[in-house]
Amino acid sequence: MQPVPEVGDLVRDTATGRVGFFVRSVSGRFLIRAVHGGAEWEAEPGDVQLATPLRELRARAAEINARSRRGLN
Repeated sequence: MQPVPEVGDLVRDTATGRVGFFVRSVSGRFLIRAVHGGAEWEAEPGDVQLATPLRELRARAAEINARSRRGLN
């Protein structure tokens, strides 16, 4: 059994291959926010795992770059 992520943890939805930030658990499903913002999606808890350090580094760098382009530093 995998540990439940904490709010803000970077996770990977293995069913879709998408990476995002864990928001909360709703009705037995996980709500995940895309790294670059946008629509959140639901995932089955069994399909969600914590992102590897390399994947997390890439995702956080992409988020910082996107914010910089939007002028949000």
